[in-house]
Amino acid sequence: MPHALTLWTGVHPCNGGFPASRDRASISMSRDDCALPHTASAQRRDVLSGAMADAVPILISYVDREERYRFVNRAYEHWFGVDRADIEGRRLSEVIGDVAYGRLQGFVRRALAGETLTFEGEVEYQGAGARFIEARYVPDIAPNGEIPGYYVLITDITERKRAEETERLLIREVDHRAKNVLTVVQSLAQLTPFETKDQYVHALSGRIGSLARAHSLLSATRWSGVDLHDLLRLELDPYGGEASEQVAILGPPALIDAQAAQSLALVIHELATNASKYGALSRPLGRLNVSWSFDETGVLRLAWREDAGVAIAAPTQRGFGSTLIESAAKQLGARIEHTWRPQGLKVRLDLLQGAQARPAESAPVYRAGSPAEVGPSLNDQHVLVVEDEAVVAMELTRVLTAAGAKVVGPAGTIEEAMALLDAHPVDRALLDVNLGGRLITPVAKALNRRGVPFVYLTGYQEPEVDDGPILRKPVPANVLVGALARGAPLTAQ
Repeated sequence: MPHALTLWTGVHPCNGGFPASRDRASISMSRDDCALPHTASAQRRDVLSGAMADAVPILISYVDREERYRFVNRAYEHWFGVDRADIEGRRLSEVIGDVAYGRLQGFVRRALAGETLTFEGEVEYQGAGARFIEARYVPDIAPNGEIPGYYVLITDITERKRAEETERLLIREVDHRAKNVLTVVQSLAQLTPFETKDQYVHALSGRIGSLARAHSLLSATRWSGVDLHDLLRLELDPYGGEASEQVAILGPPALIDAQAAQSLALVIHELATNASKYGALSRPLGRLNVSWSFDETGVLRLAWREDAGVAIAAPTQRGFGSTLIESAAKQLGARIEHTWRPQGLKVRLDLLQGAQARPAESAPVYRAGSPAEVGPSLNDQHVLVVEDEAVVAMELTRVLTAAGAKVVGPAGTIEEAMALLDAHPVDRALLDVNLGGRLITPVAKALNRRGVPFVYLTGYQEPEVDDGPILRKPVPANVLVGALARGAPLTAQ
């Protein structure tokens, strides 16, 4: 077999043993090579083998029975920061240090006893620091059965181990946050007052939707925080008036950290819900202005000012929304003040922590977008529903049926959806992007070919689709129905 590696010591290992001299003469990693004459061709192979050993990023060395390095490749120089001439000839424990030697001593002795083995773990090297390594020990067994030394190939797997640890921590963090969100949802379900079924469902759905919107923003930034402007926009978008003049948002760029974002979203949601029922957003001429600034100490001061256009009376009793606002503000570590004026509510919220200014060329001025759909209808429309979560599919069916649609399905797999599409008339479709790990693409292509408009529904912040409208779970019923109702037949392809 060809040389796999050329080592440099006093004599060839085929002759047995190693003298103390560090003069370089070629020896081979293969016992078969002992039979080869020392020709010019073999010398060229020796040179090539040495060059190859120096070219690879792993550490390659030969250690004799006295546990002295007889050869190290160039990677050792980068590892220990010294010339390899200062390593070759020295004892193993002297080079790597007592701590590392104690960790590896057992493997060294087993290799010198003729065992091929692999070590993986963290080692504290003298002069090189702590490294995660994978070391392959291969004994050098001579034809007469003697073992003059062993070869070792070491790969630095520190970055891989760090990546694995990061992944493990991320999984734990995701698990922690998911359980926290479920606990919050469970608490909201228990605490939301029940007057009528419709009232309860509407109130609870709104609060869960607020949490989900904040979660989506955090997901987009990998939980580094959310932009206050974006958070307000998502919460207030459904309340923009006909001319998009009812809601005005103005303030400098501000980042709300992940711990504070969902609590702040709940506060804003409760204020907006109250305004839409009793305050400025319950009247066509009403106006809401939300502004903020940072004071000299870095505290974010947010002002919520309503102008109903007419005199309105202050509430005579305290509702659950007010209690939720105060609880969420307390969790934020914020101060909050309510002032009832004849023209409407004024709220001042001071975030003492969890908010920071961030640079930007200019602070955007936001005006609410198109108004929410008012009573959209899907009367007599056959809507194909493709969703693999059974409970979600049931709720989608309920919402669409209430809007007058005739639901086809729901289908939980691509094959089932294609079969329904072939067997039933379909006017519109609602498609979950991912079904059990499979993209919905085949169904979307079939719908495109037939000119059937569809809307994607997904829990992903960045779904792998771009050929149709996308709604992110959870979505308010009016938004879902409105998106389907707006769909126009596509040109068949």
